[in-house]
Amino acid sequence: MKIIYLALLVSNLFAANADSLFVQGNYYFDDEKYIQAARTYERMLISVEHADLYYNLGNAYYRMGEVGHAVWAYEKGLQFEPRNRDLKHNLDFTNTRVKDRIDIPEGFVFLDWYRAFKNSQTVNDLLIWGSVFLLLVGLVYALGQFRFLGRQSTSRLQTAFVIFTILAHGICLDKYWDVTGIEEGVILSSTVNVYSVPAVRDEMIVFKIHEGLKAEITQVQDNWIEIILLDGKKGWIPINTIRPLT
Repeated sequence: MKIIYLALLVSNLFAANADSLFVQGNYYFDDEKYIQAARTYERMLISVEHADLYYNLGNAYYRMGEVGHAVWAYEKGLQFEPRNRDLKHNLDFTNTRVKDRIDIPEGFVFLDWYRAFKNSQTVNDLLIWGSVFLLLVGLVYALGQFRFLGRQSTSRLQTAFVIFTILAHGICLDKYWDVTGIEEGVILSSTVNVYSVPAVRDEMIVFKIHEGLKAEITQVQDNWIEIILLDGKKGWIPINTIRPLT
């Protein structure tokens, strides 16, 4: 797995010492000091969030054999650049080492396409799409007023772009709800018992999960977190066994 040597130079976005820490982390990685590299990248996360930083952090954790932390880092990076091929490739590759395989019911082709498209966009991306389509509505109207377009062509194009504008903003709202309303996390411990209640009791173990699995976090109670998996299974796990993707 390669690392990225991008210099983080934009002062209003990154802390003053971000560049030196990034270079230091890359130096540790090249020297196969992966623990020090990961610690250095983690220090940067206090003041810096960038897809390339999460990419390098994930690579360091993967080389350490920390599958859960690696999955977490790649997932975080994809929140900033959901179409980043390097992040996606490394996440898919790392997920092959996750023991849990959850089978989910097949959905409609259209819904699968919709989810794939939504997951490939950020909220800002969708806002830009909506703004572009809205601008095109105004442009077509102006062209129609000055007789550069026929009445029928103007009407059809305006209708199409209005529909696209509504769709773009509708998907944007759906994406925003996903980002702000759904909290997920990645399992860090090699094996985790999932309990039916927030307490350690052998008779209350309902199933086991493993490092690298992503789960939705539904509620937090003291030192316990309730999770739900893609297949609908739910239960309680200790709070220190999962790292939230927030």
